[in-house]
Amino acid sequence: MSEKKWKIGVFGSGSNTDDSDAVFLLAESVGKELSTHNCVVITGACSGLPYKAARAARDCGGEVWGFAPGKDYESFVASEPVGPHTDKSLYSRLIYMPKDFEFIDNAEVYRKYRNVTSTAASDAAIIISGKWGTLNEFTNLVDFGKVIGVLTETGGIADEIPRLWDKIKKRTVTAKVIFNPDPIQLVKLVIDELEKV
Repeated sequence: MSEKKWKIGVFGSGSNTDDSDAVFLLAESVGKELSTHNCVVITGACSGLPYKAARAARDCGGEVWGFAPGKDYESFVASEPVGPHTDKSLYSRLIYMPKDFEFIDNAEVYRKYRNVTSTAASDAAIIISGKWGTLNEFTNLVDFGKVIGVLTETGGIADEIPRLWDKIKKRTVTAKVIFNPDPIQLVKLVIDELEKV
């Protein structure tokens, strides 16, 4: 178990229908493994793959932070498809949009704000499957110079990043990207990389 309590974001499809049962099980494995390393799991307080990882981490005694899509608990609970179908009690901390945020009434804008703040708050991250939103989170993590684990063979953007990475990365990039199809090995590799610093 790591001596430091690392904050690890889990980013992937927020849909409950886009991914197979096998991929949901892989997300749960990521959450369980993060909890064994005493990590704080960070998500966008959404459903889908991040929720599966967060719930598994909490069920194993882990700490979970959610960067909620809303300005307060009431707006978070009312949000669709994120809110009503998820267990809010799994979050030990919920972070909301600032009430004076200029675009607080524009869900598409504040979800991107949430992507920025959740990735900035993470020491490292795990990418599982995903689509546009996950690609946005990945590029934020790259710009912030984070350690990024990509769980390959899960579909979506996670399987496209290895093909794109060598073509699009800049020489100035300091982010470390690790590709692995095994959730337990990937979590260990990400934490090992963090502990090198």
